[in-house]
Amino acid sequence: MHLNLKIPTHTTVLNWTKKHGISQFCSKDYFLQEKWVLIADESIQFGNKKLLLVIAVPERRCSQVGALSYEDLTPLVLKVGESWKSENIVAEINHHIDLEQVSYCISDTGGNLTKAFKLMKCKHISDINHKFSLIIQSVFEKNQNLDDYTKALKLLRSQKSVSKMARIVPPNQRIMSRFMNLTPLFEWGMKMIQLMHKNELTKEEKAALSFIEPLKEFIYDTYRLLIRLEKIQTILKNYGFSKKYMNRAKRLFSGMNSANVLKVKKQIINYFNELTSKADGKTICCSSDIIESCFGRYKEIVKGNKSVGISDLCLCIAAMMGNFDSNRINQAMETVSMEKVKEWKKNNISKTLFAEKVEMNKKIERNYISVS
Repeated sequence: MHLNLKIPTHTTVLNWTKKHGISQFCSKDYFLQEKWVLIADESIQFGNKKLLLVIAVPERRCSQVGALSYEDLTPLVLKVGESWKSENIVAEINHHIDLEQVSYCISDTGGNLTKAFKLMKCKHISDINHKFSLIIQSVFEKNQNLDDYTKALKLLRSQKSVSKMARIVPPNQRIMSRFMNLTPLFEWGMKMIQLMHKNELTKEEKAALSFIEPLKEFIYDTYRLLIRLEKIQTILKNYGFSKKYMNRAKRLFSGMNSANVLKVKKQIINYFNELTSKADGKTICCSSDIIESCFGRYKEIVKGNKSVGISDLCLCIAAMMGNFDSNRINQAMETVSMEKVKEWKKNNISKTLFAEKVEMNKKIERNYISVS
């Protein structure tokens, strides 16, 4: 930036980040240039607040090959609320973009988001990750084999993690979104089956893994299914959803005819039919991975101090987006004042959890002094 400065403090760098984040937001007129696809999500609870994030992507980019990147994104809504009702979501989106410019919206199947898009009279595309997770859950949630398998893995972890058999201990299972993360458990099962077949395990290890034998066919069949589903997601995330790639995805089920596979396949075909009816012959995006990535990077930044709650540091999400053109960054530093940062914070963040705690403690101190 050709500035004759000493090494800036961390506070200065934070302020630059916030300024750059604010500069990424565009006027409502900017979005009149073309059609847009909106991707929306809300963060997990930070204290008593949730962060609503809506990003805009040019529709033409969503029909091109390749998963979306941060460069493709323009922040539309970045705002904190105690809860986000569908009417509030619609009001925020409508404040920033003419709804006639929105081609379709992508999100998970959260009730408030899906209702918001319905109120907007906008096509809603269910994110493929969450959709596949719901399909897997509907088929396997009450499956006795899966229940027996996961219980045996849990027992094995608790008994053998610090023993001489620690090398055969299975990976931990995520409690949240567990049906989105079954593959590592079944990949481990396949490895153990192979090691037992090659006689590479000790007698004690074989005894500890004796529960696998009656579940061998179930493990093999479920692993094959999960791998196929991952391949389908990879295809559709990288090439978009179209008739061509839908047919390519369907062919991956060839030769798989178990009861569970057929149940999953039926629901996936229903999902594909739903997407086909909304695509109107175009290639569309069906993944919200990019917004999950934005939240993931933000949570990584603030993980050391969650007690603060959601602050204006969330502007780092907006700062991640768009092209990092040096002229644009220089302009942001020159035109976005700290007063604008304070104004943005007032309109979009309100009080942080930390500020609420400070305010409460001040009242306690005053009361204590007055009593004494």
